[in-house]
Amino acid sequence: MKKKILTTALLAASVMTLTSCGGSGSELTIFLHQDGQIYNSDMAVYQRANEYADITLEGVLQKYDTNYDSIYNLRGKDANLVVNDQDTIEATALKDGIFLDLTSLIAEHAPNLKAFFDKNPEKKDWATASDGKIYGIPFYTDGQTAKAFFVRQDWVNKLADNNKLPNGVSKDKLNDLTVEQFHDLLLAFKNNKSLLTKADKIYPYFDRDSDFAISELASLWGATAEYYLDDEGKVKYGATQNEFRYAMEQIAKWYSEGLIEPDILNKSTEDKRVTLFAQDSGGATHDWLGTTYSFNDDVYKANLVDGFEVICIAPPTRSDGTKHEPTIRKQIGTVTAINASTSEEDQIKLMKWIDFWFTEEGHDTLNFGIKDVHFTKTGSEYAFTDKIINDKGTALENLYRIGAQLQSPGCQTFAYEEAWLSPEAKAAMSLYQDSKNSDNSPYLNVNYNKLIYPNIKLSNEDYQKVNTSRSAVNTVYFDQINKWMKGTQQINNTTWAAYVAAMEKAGTTVITSTIQKYVK
Repeated sequence: MKKKILTTALLAASVMTLTSCGGSGSELTIFLHQDGQIYNSDMAVYQRANEYADITLEGVLQKYDTNYDSIYNLRGKDANLVVNDQDTIEATALKDGIFLDLTSLIAEHAPNLKAFFDKNPEKKDWATASDGKIYGIPFYTDGQTAKAFFVRQDWVNKLADNNKLPNGVSKDKLNDLTVEQFHDLLLAFKNNKSLLTKADKIYPYFDRDSDFAISELASLWGATAEYYLDDEGKVKYGATQNEFRYAMEQIAKWYSEGLIEPDILNKSTEDKRVTLFAQDSGGATHDWLGTTYSFNDDVYKANLVDGFEVICIAPPTRSDGTKHEPTIRKQIGTVTAINASTSEEDQIKLMKWIDFWFTEEGHDTLNFGIKDVHFTKTGSEYAFTDKIINDKGTALENLYRIGAQLQSPGCQTFAYEEAWLSPEAKAAMSLYQDSKNSDNSPYLNVNYNKLIYPNIKLSNEDYQKVNTSRSAVNTVYFDQINKWMKGTQQINNTTWAAYVAAMEKAGTTVITSTIQKYVK
């Protein structure tokens, strides 16, 4: 059955270090964070933006701050500039009125952003709240490929060299695996531990994203744990459908066989790729394509094992003959809002700061850093310098360090990934998505993007209702799948019926019926 997944932005918050940065004009504050990075005065990208707008920005986050949600509520939302997920910004604006409607400021003081909206009216729609006002300017993302399936090629080669590969599995044709063969390969990893690694333990399959690990695995059997529209346009919750029950039965079986990392559902800031690859313990995973390929680069190899190689494979073929990649890039990241308490003079300066990112220079700075320092440009072709490619960390880590690719307002370009990916990673990216045609993918259901964006625009009342229900639903969901997966409770008609009833009581019916009102 063709499914279209409905998602809303995950509630998250962030901010940055209390240091000044930029121009000599007004001294203002910013709440901004992403992937453990917080705003600081050393970020060359923001130095340029601040200079452009003649402001000095101080971050409201300190290095020791960890709970960004709490800090957002405590002091983050009082910053002059607030960068946060769209749902949180709009809910705060609609409920408390603390963020400006930017419509008139855009018209009068943001010519580049206005031109962008005029040329791309759908992207203006994405930025518009349910009341018709614009409270935040998005970070627009490009491309569709996000995550992919990965396997340790060096382990596969060792199995092949010792005639231990499962029937039907070839070391040179891992893109042709069926789900059953993928299972058998993971089992071969487990059963041949001493041949593959000197590590104390082996984890054939792992996932560092505890929130989506089960949903990603469930896709192997045509299921999802997300909200989606069925073929008749009815909103459903995937984790209460019969397909998910079957998928959960299979996942529980794999877990009982020792194929799934025991702590796969435990939330952690740890990047399990770093830990398990470095320990030579992890065999296969599902993760971001570009960054996972980075573990083959020299910057990591020094900390890994001799001969280490992880490769991207096509999604294993399901029983109906299809292949499906369950994730796709959101086309909107965070949004940037201006606090209503900011003086009119500084509102104009902050709008100029926002507008900078929609200039040609701002676009390049956001994506690549400072021209001729961090990148070069010939025509439409970009190339990173050694300061990005061959500095202390990976290319992406180095970009984050200077403030590039952090989700300020503006437009991400897929070209930034192509500029630092290895030839092998580029080939893998092409496997999932033709870079010349972002809609050309054999695995992604590209049409569901049209449903997600523009986002479902809930009223503040409905947003609060859905958010409260989602929290209760997630509690029931994670508690139950833990029991089923770990075998402390069997999946049968009785436990399944009790689970569905508990999920409905927690709020799945409230969520689906509320969202349904907004589906056109």
